[in-house]
Amino acid sequence: MPRGQTTTQSTSVRCPVDHRAAERAARALPGPVRRGVYLGIGALSVGAGIFGIVVPIWPTTCFLLLAAWCFARSSPRAERWLYENRVFGRYLAAYRERGVISTRVRRGATIFLWSAILVSAVLAAGHLWLVALLLLVAAAVTAHLYSLPGEG
Repeated sequence: MPRGQTTTQSTSVRCPVDHRAAERAARALPGPVRRGVYLGIGALSVGAGIFGIVVPIWPTTCFLLLAAWCFARSSPRAERWLYENRVFGRYLAAYRERGVISTRVRRGATIFLWSAILVSAVLAAGHLWLVALLLLVAAAVTAHLYSLPGEG
């Protein structure tokens, strides 16, 4: 597979990050420094993921998956906390392990997304281009949510 590309199920998705180069750079750091860098990036990613829970067009899952990846390389305790978290632990584990999203989460995310987008569109009613952009983003996020395999 070409560098910088990942495969998701049967389709290829272009990733702008050269993961192999990032891994090589991280391995060049001394152990305690590397652990601290991974732990710091993981903590920032958890914060960004939590921010994404309340901001409709900000991604949540990708930041939490990045946090899990970083914690797996720096702190088993932090990784365990992430996957045992009562708010998002089981959903994160289901997405990571089986690539699925529950029907309840998909429905709730869609309702919250469209509610926030519609309120934003009403507030931005004087700017037609902004309303169109908001609706386009909401449609794209909805399409993505419904393109993921579901589970009960």
